[in-house]
Amino acid sequence: MVDAKAVCDNEGIQLKVGLEVHQQLATSTKLFCSCPPFVGDGSEDIQEKTFAFRRILRPASSELGEIDEAAEFESRQVIRVRYLASKTSSCLVEADEEPPHPISREALETSLLFALALKSRIADEIHVMRKIVVDGSNTSGFQRTAVISLGGELVYGGKKIAVQTIGLEEDAGRAIRMEGEREDERTYALDRLGSPLVEVALAPIQGNPEDVENAARTLGQLMRSTGRVARGLGTIRQDLNISVMNGKVIEVKGVQRLDQIRKVVLFEAARQKFFFDLAKEITQKLGNNLEMKAHEVTGLFRESKSTIIRKALSSESSVVMCLSIKGFAGFIGKENEFHSRLGKELGAIAKTYGLGGVFHSDELPNYGITQEEVTLLRNANNIASGDAFVLIAGNRQNTTKVVESLKKRLQHTTIGVPAETRAASLEGETLFLRPRPGAARMYPETDIPLIRVSEETLARLRNNIPEPWEQQVKAFSIKYDLPAQLAEPMFDSERRVLFERVIANSKLPTRYVASVLVDIFQSLSRDGVRVESIPDEILFNVFEALSRGKFAKEALPGVIRQISAEPTMSLESALSNAGLGMIHETELAKIVDQVIEQNIGLVKSKGALAHSILMGKIMQTVRGKVDGKVVNETLGKRLEVALKQEKVNQ
Repeated sequence: MVDAKAVCDNEGIQLKVGLEVHQQLATSTKLFCSCPPFVGDGSEDIQEKTFAFRRILRPASSELGEIDEAAEFESRQVIRVRYLASKTSSCLVEADEEPPHPISREALETSLLFALALKSRIADEIHVMRKIVVDGSNTSGFQRTAVISLGGELVYGGKKIAVQTIGLEEDAGRAIRMEGEREDERTYALDRLGSPLVEVALAPIQGNPEDVENAARTLGQLMRSTGRVARGLGTIRQDLNISVMNGKVIEVKGVQRLDQIRKVVLFEAARQKFFFDLAKEITQKLGNNLEMKAHEVTGLFRESKSTIIRKALSSESSVVMCLSIKGFAGFIGKENEFHSRLGKELGAIAKTYGLGGVFHSDELPNYGITQEEVTLLRNANNIASGDAFVLIAGNRQNTTKVVESLKKRLQHTTIGVPAETRAASLEGETLFLRPRPGAARMYPETDIPLIRVSEETLARLRNNIPEPWEQQVKAFSIKYDLPAQLAEPMFDSERRVLFERVIANSKLPTRYVASVLVDIFQSLSRDGVRVESIPDEILFNVFEALSRGKFAKEALPGVIRQISAEPTMSLESALSNAGLGMIHETELAKIVDQVIEQNIGLVKSKGALAHSILMGKIMQTVRGKVDGKVVNETLGKRLEVALKQEKVNQ
């Protein structure tokens, strides 16, 4: 990927990045019912869900009678939503067939603890609100959320950034792709719906993507240091609100990894700058108002050689629409070093309506559309060679809506970038999802009374504010005699409780256990071994067996590989499958004597100095089947006997 620093000057383009961190809490129940919260990476077998139902969601108006733009956009298609649920993880509250229960005190107190730690001003009265969401992820068509506190500050790397708000909200349903799923239907599992999340929104950080990453890291460490948050992939998510050149704010959702943040910020900054530069070119040539016209051109493409067009016209209700833009030739296909281009943005909009994308004049002839068809299209609709056009094919209702959306997006090219919500990829690229929501998205929750927090509760929580992260890591390092490079990742690991349990119940060195759980696990993970799938209890049994000498330390990576593939596998089977059965001391002595005998010339010439060479040869045979320390001791004794015997023979 091209380095965005070479493309845009962060300070020169007035880059601002607001950070919102959503952290799932480690509570015993969901936020508004007594069901257990969802913990996992989303890979669970959904076939275990015991019942299903369907809904069609539509946007509701606010108290002032307004409909939020984002909600209206999400409801542009009539989407059927299929929900999968289990009685063990959800109830009638998740199905929106029963009013919400009183808010979880456990979750509320955790959010208050975060507010106190960040010196945020806690609200006198906490009101639960409804936030309209009609993409299907909430059965009710809204998400329940509450503002806990305002203001405060986060200190990171010697710098300070203001906290804007701290909120408590319920998580959404878990999107699932089903085999053979209808195009007009979405599927969600309800196990995650209602799990409590704390949202911390920071003030914009200016000009430095590294600062955004460091702030996110520090905030995550603060949350984890309380011991009250869920761990694992998907339990913490960052949203980034990015703007350049004082333009509209772009919300980028779904950033799950810290190493994504810098990539997303740099990519999105370069993308926005590209569209601001493009706006200058367009307005200099065409002014602020674009001349656009829609044409139905279905008849021109009935016999098209393009298989994509023919497939789109397979239904009687399908049409081909053409949107022409006067004097716009060359602007749709123009791109920057990251392949940001207007054509890609227009295609993404069409895809949100269930269409495959768009064709535009800057890339034609192509995709089976011939030059003859392009010429015929231009001549039939008075589209000059300096004009641009966009082709959209599909059912009439959706293509008509797409044309209107494309008109709005094209008109916005004279300004820069529109305010919108985008999704993030692991590589850092962002993709259009929907317009940004407005004030009409929120309205009061009438089923939950307001919440007052007593001074007694706050006084008790103040005593539980965790020490600074650095102090906790230092104390952990001293307690377990760990160097800094092991202490911090082990303290921050999801396996920390396992580590402390192993140390308390075995004679294994602390540094060895930590290096296994940090370094060896990381190395295995990079090799594709799913170490995260192994339960702590099984790993504890593995360490216990190792401590009792049932297998050698060298065998541990092989054992982990075997068990990760089948977590229910017994330790004996894992050792056998890896060819790592233990060697008895008597058998080891025979192997050592055999190697000495085979290398007796070396022993005669080098004497005791032959030890290291012999050790290497023996380990080729017994590695993983006996501890290296035992081999070393056995070789030392047997080599001493052999040298004495040689003196006698002389």
